[in-house]
Amino acid sequence: MTLSEFRDIALHAAKGTAPAEFTVDNVNAAFIDGLKELAGTYNQFMKNRYDIYDIIITVADEVVPAKTYDVLGQFAEIKSVPQGQKALFRVNGLGRNRAKKFLTQVGLSGLYETFRLDSSTFELGGKAIGGAASIDFERFLDGADNMADLMDIITEGLTDAVFGEVQKALVAAFNVMPDTNKSTNSSFIAKEMLRIVNVVKAYGGNAVIFATPEFVGEMGPDAIAPNTYHDDDIDAIHKTGRIKIFRGTPIVEIPQSFVDENNVQTWINPQNAYILPTGKEKVVKIVFEGNTQVWDLKNPDNSMEIHTYKKIGTAIMTYHNWGIYQNTGIANNSYDPYGF
Repeated sequence: MTLSEFRDIALHAAKGTAPAEFTVDNVNAAFIDGLKELAGTYNQFMKNRYDIYDIIITVADEVVPAKTYDVLGQFAEIKSVPQGQKALFRVNGLGRNRAKKFLTQVGLSGLYETFRLDSSTFELGGKAIGGAASIDFERFLDGADNMADLMDIITEGLTDAVFGEVQKALVAAFNVMPDTNKSTNSSFIAKEMLRIVNVVKAYGGNAVIFATPEFVGEMGPDAIAPNTYHDDDIDAIHKTGRIKIFRGTPIVEIPQSFVDENNVQTWINPQNAYILPTGKEKVVKIVFEGNTQVWDLKNPDNSMEIHTYKKIGTAIMTYHNWGIYQNTGIANNSYDPYGF
């Protein structure tokens, strides 16, 4: 298998697709075989590691933005720019809404800052987010660890980090949001959620509820009371444990994951649901800047850490047309030290 063919196979494996002459299972098997050719032994890995890193970069640069768009595309405008450049976003209809429009994005201090918009455009650059995955070559040679799992960890970790950055920017806008656009309760109260949904819809267009599986689970209890839910909701709860639509408003689940191996700390705060508009101008702005970067470090015990980062930027348009519902009755063991 040539390096070019292997790169194509790696992309298909990451996306769960297959070229015409393959099945998905064939693709996964071919991907693992290709990795064995490049990194079947420690010496092979050291000889071919930069080719492997280049493939990791190719996969991450295609998969991470695509996964982000799949989840956030309904209410997020997403752009990619070369290294060292900023994305230019246009703001629609400043006019009489100028006083209502704010922008929340990361500042020079690293904290999310809110400021009033005074222009029809704004620039958004990226900051580095990333992490590391460790390879124990003894386990690698024994077949207990493999490069395919490591590539999955890298792409999933970067995607989770994007969702985390979006969440931070959303919550940072909370302080400038009117009281009518937010609600904090110790349980899920349908009429409160409906009130916020109606505020969002009052600006024209439709709305979508963006929440974790934990939050959505509280919206559809296990015990179904007669005449409480539509037959479609009851069917959804029966099949998935959660409703998919709330009073005509679609629910999009934020992919949840754990930070630690003990499955204690979650990546996303499960208490918050975001009610966002789906109109012409999208509230969330995301930029991917440049390529994913990959390098390695060798530890004293001869294990190796593969470090990655990708530059992303997030900003939130705030002009009173979206809301937040916080259910404090849901346990919050999320990782973020700032309480996002």
